[in-house]
Amino acid sequence: MNKEQSKQVLIEELGVYFETEYDLPPLAARIFANLVVTDEDGLTFDDCIEKRGASKSSISTSLNLLQQIGFINYFTKSGDRKRYFKISEKDAFFSNKLKQSLKKLETECKMIDKVAEYNKEHNITKYEENKEKKEIYLNCLEETKKIFKKTINDLKEINQ
Repeated sequence: MNKEQSKQVLIEELGVYFETEYDLPPLAARIFANLVVTDEDGLTFDDCIEKRGASKSSISTSLNLLQQIGFINYFTKSGDRKRYFKISEKDAFFSNKLKQSLKKLETECKMIDKVAEYNKEHNITKYEENKEKKEIYLNCLEETKKIFKKTINDLKEINQ
């Protein structure tokens, strides 16, 4: 397989992953995948149309969505009226992903505690049966939260 064929296979695999992991529409996921693997400094609107073969309105909608959720941003070049799209700067993508995961973990911890409190008050047998498992699971979540927080700080330090 040559470089271009390998690139297209990777873009498709990444696209499927981004669709699932980030709940992105298929075209937005493929555009983002293209930006991840491009050798270029950034892609123009016309580049995206050419590479994806979609309509102008579909490309525009996808680029706007990716900008709104902070996955990409654009820049301009002196003397050139075109906008060039690229992945967000300063590891914002990685930090944002970790922050989203951290928020999910925090919400899950709260919900587990609420269920445990409910069972403690209204179903003591169930509470006692699940007490040890709940503690083990919550300890795992707390350790994971610590790792995420450390990684977020490490990424922040790299960018300062």
